[in-house]
Amino acid sequence: MLPVRVLRPFFVLGLAFALADGVARAQSGQPDIQGDVFGYDDATKNAVVTGNARMTLGDLLLTADEIRYNAATQTAAARGHLIITTGARRLVADEGTYHTPDGQITARNLRVGQFPVYVSGETVAGTFDQLIFTNATVFFRENAGYTPSITATHLTYAKGKIVKAEGLGVGLLGGHFIHLPRFEQSLDVDFISYVSATVGYRARLGVFTELGLHLPVADGVKLGGDVGLYSARGLMAGPSGTYHRADNDGAIGGFFRSGFIRDSGDRGTDILGVAVPRDRSFFTWEHRETYGEHFTLNGEFNYWSDSEVLRDFRHREFDRVQQPDSFVEAAYTSDNYSLSAFSRFHPNRYYRVEERLPELRFDLFPVAAPLGSYQRLNASAAVIESDAFGTDPRLRTTRFDAYYGIERPIAPTPWFTFTPVAGGRVTHYTDALGGKDQYTRTIGEVGFDARLLASGVYDVKYAVWEIDGLRHLVEPKLSYRYAPAAAHGRAYIPPIDQRVFSTYLQPLSIGDSRNVDDLTALNTARFSLNNMLQTRDAKYGSRNLAALNFAADYRFESAAGQRHVSNIYTELALMPAPWVRFEVFHRFDPHATRQQELNTGLTLIDQEWWSLRLATHFLRSDYNEYFLEYRYRLNESYDVTALFRYDGKRRRFNEQSYGVWQRLGQTWAVKYEVSFFDGPRRESAFSLNIGVELLKF
Repeated sequence: MLPVRVLRPFFVLGLAFALADGVARAQSGQPDIQGDVFGYDDATKNAVVTGNARMTLGDLLLTADEIRYNAATQTAAARGHLIITTGARRLVADEGTYHTPDGQITARNLRVGQFPVYVSGETVAGTFDQLIFTNATVFFRENAGYTPSITATHLTYAKGKIVKAEGLGVGLLGGHFIHLPRFEQSLDVDFISYVSATVGYRARLGVFTELGLHLPVADGVKLGGDVGLYSARGLMAGPSGTYHRADNDGAIGGFFRSGFIRDSGDRGTDILGVAVPRDRSFFTWEHRETYGEHFTLNGEFNYWSDSEVLRDFRHREFDRVQQPDSFVEAAYTSDNYSLSAFSRFHPNRYYRVEERLPELRFDLFPVAAPLGSYQRLNASAAVIESDAFGTDPRLRTTRFDAYYGIERPIAPTPWFTFTPVAGGRVTHYTDALGGKDQYTRTIGEVGFDARLLASGVYDVKYAVWEIDGLRHLVEPKLSYRYAPAAAHGRAYIPPIDQRVFSTYLQPLSIGDSRNVDDLTALNTARFSLNNMLQTRDAKYGSRNLAALNFAADYRFESAAGQRHVSNIYTELALMPAPWVRFEVFHRFDPHATRQQELNTGLTLIDQEWWSLRLATHFLRSDYNEYFLEYRYRLNESYDVTALFRYDGKRRRFNEQSYGVWQRLGQTWAVKYEVSFFDGPRRESAFSLNIGVELLKF
């Protein structure tokens, strides 16, 4: 054996040859290896670099405590804090190898990912484009025991997507309680799209707990269920799911949810005074679809076993939709026309619904016609029906309806436009009333729209509100329609599409009226005055600061119960900054000289710390309510909320809710809420809820 002093010259010479070869490779597109200490292992023919060891190859960077590079096999073996980075992708491992010609990677205890999703495995082999993990764990946002995660005995990860996984477990990093044989999942899409758990108490339900969960079963499809256990009522459970898919041709999406319970509690009566059945259920489905640039398909289906089922068990959903609707509509829309098929059906018998079984409709949007005029047309054929409800009998008819209108704008100056209009509507009914088998109504209308437009510009600057100049737009408008025969034939027309209660101004033209079976004679002028205040936008164009609009009708011939002058309508909106908006709707009766309706709304938003919504709702002889909703962020983890509904007419708080939102790390949100209710209502007078929601998974 040669002494060390004899070997040392050979070692230095070998290292010099290795480094010289490394420099040549770097100059020819081969890796460049650097570090604080260089060595050479003659037995393995490896150049050894320690101390800030790094290897670069194009945009790839490999760092480790030690790098051993074999020029013959073109493989770098690294150990100790191995990190491989290329572009936005980054791998971290305890040790591993990298083959420079094809980018093949082997590693032990490797971690890879990009916020919010990370993947780790005991052993890994593959390339940046595809890695195969054994005993893999996928976790989200943070490495904590309460973080949702996925485990798999074998997992293939390719370009941000789990291509294949076997021996799958789903749960928290502390334990996995759901097992699936295999699946595919893109990591830029939520894995579990909805997880919630609520525990609480309501007097009519007792102590309760509710749980919702969705899991992927196919690309874009997540299925699961909702379960609720109520100590005073029993168990409600039902399947639910969501689906969404999009490509260059269009998009499809929707959801469904359901529930069934054999209710053992005090069920009371429904809105018709009929006893609520023991077996109660609901099913809700919504679908939205687009295909290409012209076709849409939308639908909803809502089945409730009784009118109170959602009010009792899903009162937040009931607050948003108190009368369910079921319909499906397919529409093809071109540049200047629309062709649609619409069907409205009625699976619930405790509301009166105007059903379409179905309705086919063609709409020609206003298009240019000869002599500078514009024409419009709409035509429909429908089987319409309304079931017997209360004292109203069952009605059914086949209705053919068409309206044609023409107008000719005349603009003698840029600031004045006068547009004469004329139109006619023909409606044919089968199964007519008054002893007639069929009835055809033909009516016409004439009128005009006169419009002025004026503006003023003012050099006003106010830095606090980011105001850079003011522009005031004023638009007075006078419209008139005359259709004296619109009310003809009412004795023969099945009154299915009737007027609905509304406190807002209705369309003036017979061509725009939806209450086709309940028209009244027209000899009416409508005056409106619109004001808009704008300023220059810092980025582009202008920004609206305020709007003030007035409108009223004058009926030259008024129907029974009507006066010549209608109510006076006023709308005001103030939006001087993105964080504040104030709105007012006011309706005034000039004959009684008193206010009929007043609705106000004030919204203040601080994006970081708080938000406030204050609203009032006044309708004479009906209600006078004050609404306040407030949210304040205490710190990174806690928000406090409050909601009040005060009945000024009866001098009581219809609802008081106080809540605390808590964020657990970056994954979970917990809401603690206590609510008090007053007044003659079906809901409990007191409720306590603790809800847990998965923010994203």
